[in-house]
Amino acid sequence: MPAAQRVKGQEVSIAITVDGALQTQIDTIQNAEIEFEQELLEEGYLGETSDRVDSVFKLIRINITGHINSAAYIELADAIVARSRNRAGGVVRIDVIGSFAFPNGDLPSIVIPDVYFENLPLNIGSRSEFVEFTLSGKASDYTIV
Repeated sequence: MPAAQRVKGQEVSIAITVDGALQTQIDTIQNAEIEFEQELLEEGYLGETSDRVDSVFKLIRINITGHINSAAYIELADAIVARSRNRAGGVVRIDVIGSFAFPNGDLPSIVIPDVYFENLPLNIGSRSEFVEFTLSGKASDYTIV
């Protein structure tokens, strides 16, 4: 790929939706990692000199770190906890979308539907630091649009 087609963080946007509503106030994202988790399978057979390798897609993992600049993150964390307690009062579906703006105009997005989250830490480092949040979640599928 030519150097001109590389994507920097400034050309990537991460969006979070709750039951289809865009959470526009969660926009101070510092970094995000999207991981396509694979499991490698290896099997050796008689008469062959090396193992055969195959892979199985397991899930997709997302890690997001950012700063809190409104009550939106605390409300999101509360919705996540309510869903895990089965008290959401309805379906709470949280999707994460990563969009990549390439210099040639291509704009692919990775849509990760129905993400389930692990611990929801808030890091309050010191008096002079911004409060930081971390979202770590997993989903069973994704689509590229």
